[in-house]
Amino acid sequence: MVSFTWSIAILAGAIAHQVASSPESCASFCGQTSIPNVTVIASEYLLNGSQITLPGTVESCGGSDLKANITADLCRLVLIVATTPSSEVQIEAWLPDAPSWNGRSLSTGNGGIGGCIDYATIQNGAGLGFASFGTNAGHNGSVGYEFFLNQPEVINDFGHRAIHIEAEVSKELVTQYYGSGASKSYYAGCSTGGRQGFQNAHLYPEDFDGMLLGSPGVDWLHIVASKGVLAHRIGWPDLNSSEYVRPEQWPAIVEAQIKQFDALDGVADGIIDEPTKYRFDPASLACGTGLLNSSLCLSPQQIASVRRAYEPIANTSGHIVYPSFELGSKTDVFSDNQVNGTASLSYTILEDFWRGAIYNDSSWTPDNFSEFDMDFAIQANPGQVNAGETNLASFYQKGGKIISYHGRNDETVTSAVSERFFTGVQSTLNLTMDDIHEFYRLFFLPGMHHCSGGLGAWSIGNAQKYPYDQALLDSEHNALIALVEWVENGTAPEILVGTKYENDLIGSNITAQRTYCPYPMASKWDGVNDTSLAASWKCVSY
Repeated sequence: MVSFTWSIAILAGAIAHQVASSPESCASFCGQTSIPNVTVIASEYLLNGSQITLPGTVESCGGSDLKANITADLCRLVLIVATTPSSEVQIEAWLPDAPSWNGRSLSTGNGGIGGCIDYATIQNGAGLGFASFGTNAGHNGSVGYEFFLNQPEVINDFGHRAIHIEAEVSKELVTQYYGSGASKSYYAGCSTGGRQGFQNAHLYPEDFDGMLLGSPGVDWLHIVASKGVLAHRIGWPDLNSSEYVRPEQWPAIVEAQIKQFDALDGVADGIIDEPTKYRFDPASLACGTGLLNSSLCLSPQQIASVRRAYEPIANTSGHIVYPSFELGSKTDVFSDNQVNGTASLSYTILEDFWRGAIYNDSSWTPDNFSEFDMDFAIQANPGQVNAGETNLASFYQKGGKIISYHGRNDETVTSAVSERFFTGVQSTLNLTMDDIHEFYRLFFLPGMHHCSGGLGAWSIGNAQKYPYDQALLDSEHNALIALVEWVENGTAPEILVGTKYENDLIGSNITAQRTYCPYPMASKWDGVNDTSLAASWKCVSY
């Protein structure tokens, strides 16, 4: 098999003679580049190993003290693209010098309600030789409703347009800067970035050749709405209600689930490998059973509330539209819901998006949120944000490839969403499992939280996580490199090996590794060898 490192070297050697990048060429290019509706607002030539500050960055994106590590000798450009007379997106471009450029481009997405450029993935991409790009998706900041209020075109940018604009601009910019187009175009994003990627594959299938999509927030409006529905199921916002389950009770509830189901996969490691398989009865935590002390145990009314919290969500017509919240996952997204004795959801995306984009009403609050508000949002679908379209036929037919991954301990986007979406694509395209695995492979990572982190061996070259481990830059340990191998060499990823580092510091001492498998195969311990070794985990059928 041709290695990724070798292919980069060959590509770099093949194109090095075409253009010699330098501080002068970077500066002169900014004055010469011409792309419709694009304005270069900043440019600088930067050396590998240096660090830059990003003054003016809004607080919710890291603040004015945010820094970025320069991972190649490169030309950095900041662009403004007018998408309509009333909206624009910001794009960041990191263009490695020609001897280091691998001939490819890498675009990135966002998290939450957008507004922050994904510098982590840009840094990783430039370090691997990609011409790397990021976007703010049409507004600056990941907290707030003001940028959506009375701004339908800004909502369109966030909803469906920004990634397509990024793809188009990046292709033209690469061609003008290097003198030739990218050989292949890639995309990497997690959470909202995963939603953006799947939506782009449906709406604009020619934009990218390969996509790395983590914890994808497809069916985004139901995902966000679920936090309000679940909060109300547990008695919020009436903090004095007999049905209300207090924030401090939830860690004990989750810990009881882990104690009950953890070892059923054969390994007692604090991880429920396949939480969708089990059903939890909170009656076991009733006051008087002795499992929880008197300050944490559940009253009969609270037992009913917890039971409701783990039921799937139905719309006002009675049809199930969102899977159950998964056992063993932190519940903060709906149970962290008071500040100094006053009802207030810590999960601000619900209030921000419904206030600014759904109802266009700055006074709206989620205090009375219900399935009616959820259904109203689904019907309105501002900006086509609810990317749940499973018809990826054009992307499949053109030969595009998708590697998706999802933590089984995801507290924000329940991993069952990815199961449902995968089977939905298979059904829509009427594909056998072998057929769908020709272009779309989904990997579940037990013990991983949302996009990264958790007790499991979660590091697989995740989008939005910097830096990559330089010792594990191969197609088994790094999902982006696996994607390149698949797109360019036809080598589909049969496994991915996840790595757990000491204190979760990538590149530090490795404490465990685990083999992960394309769904519907599952990763199972062989029952004999050291569970911290990847070779001890095998791919088996469900």
